[in-house]
Amino acid sequence: MPDQLAIRGGEKMVTTESPAWPKFSEEDVAAAVDALRHAAAGERDYISASYGGQGLEPLEKSWAGYLGVGYVVGTNSGCAAIHIGLMAAGVKAGDEVITSPHTWGQTVSPILQTNAIPVFADIDAQTSNLNPQSIEAQISPYTTAILVPHLFGGPAKMDEISAIAKKHGLAIVEDCAQSDGAGYQGVKVGAWGDLGAFSIGSGKNLAAGDGGMVSTDDERLYELAILYGHHPSRQKRHLKNPALREYIDSCCYTYRMHPMSAVIANAQLPQLDEKNAWRRRNSEKLSGLLDGVAGISVPKPYEGAEHVYHLYAPTYNPDDMDGLQREVYVAALNAEGVGVGSYVGTPIYMRSRYQEREYFWGGGLPWSLGKRDVVYREGDCPVAEEQCKRELIMGGASWYEDCTVHIEQIAEAFKKVVDNLADLKDNEEKLLRVAGP
Repeated sequence: MPDQLAIRGGEKMVTTESPAWPKFSEEDVAAAVDALRHAAAGERDYISASYGGQGLEPLEKSWAGYLGVGYVVGTNSGCAAIHIGLMAAGVKAGDEVITSPHTWGQTVSPILQTNAIPVFADIDAQTSNLNPQSIEAQISPYTTAILVPHLFGGPAKMDEISAIAKKHGLAIVEDCAQSDGAGYQGVKVGAWGDLGAFSIGSGKNLAAGDGGMVSTDDERLYELAILYGHHPSRQKRHLKNPALREYIDSCCYTYRMHPMSAVIANAQLPQLDEKNAWRRRNSEKLSGLLDGVAGISVPKPYEGAEHVYHLYAPTYNPDDMDGLQREVYVAALNAEGVGVGSYVGTPIYMRSRYQEREYFWGGGLPWSLGKRDVVYREGDCPVAEEQCKRELIMGGASWYEDCTVHIEQIAEAFKKVVDNLADLKDNEEKLLRVAGP
């Protein structure tokens, strides 16, 4: 007889914990203290990036070198980086931008903040990233850009997406917020598109507090990013294009990164690849242990993808579990000590703000500015809708060192839940009430 489930009063399987994340090394702390001492001595670049300066610009240079692009602009968040990227890419009010309905909401909200209209393409169930064929089917005469999230740390098929964008004359902005350090076919994400947008928020693989970055290999796009998101003091220093210098003004978004975040991120950057390698080893070990276990399909990156596992995202298969509801399955795993949950929940286009068209401003904006009526209906992206019902997430960013014992215990917890399926089914309704919505 299998061991009794923890949710039914037994002992939990996972007795270890993931390492704390974010984790700051002594080098990170020393870099921050040194920056604060510079600020205390009156060196304003270490407390304000209004001029750019020595607090911020070393990170921009380091990150550009790491990605293999010409330019990087620091921002105060990944969301701000996407907003700047869309504006720099030429997205205007009433334009259409194709993106994924299966992502964090802040992938899509910058489209609305640009007064443009999101159009949703379906995803590939293998990776939860945009399906290139679905993208091409959504292109209209009013499409100006494709916003490509690299979800969970796994890159999208950028070779195919780039070919589609080139064929139709569309800009690409990459949302790399979950994929610091990921690559595809030997090219880092953020270096494929016209612009890339990164996050260094506290939960990300490069975690230095609040902040983000815009990457590009195009000098004009770089200058536009400075023009849209930074103080006129920096605009005067960095803008060379006379046509853009005409617009130097304090009428801009205050999107600059705090220098302290930049200093910490720059100290962490040399550690990123090693930590990502551990995330990959731990996640691949878990996939090996779970492959073939009933009820679960392990994530399988594309060939040529360098996945960095910001999140580990398997798929729940209820047909393997006698139709057991996901909420009960998740509750049973949580009781065993596996920190697992769902992610997107509801596809972006089915959420109230998109159905009611009253996002920020009322008056049906930005949809009322559109050149055609874009309507969102259930069934528009069937793969994404199904994935929202079955997806699980766990761990990832915190698996940045050898987590062998922890990973093995997680795998045993999944197997224990399968072994106790009959008990879960017998008590499903009662456990569902305990699990809640």
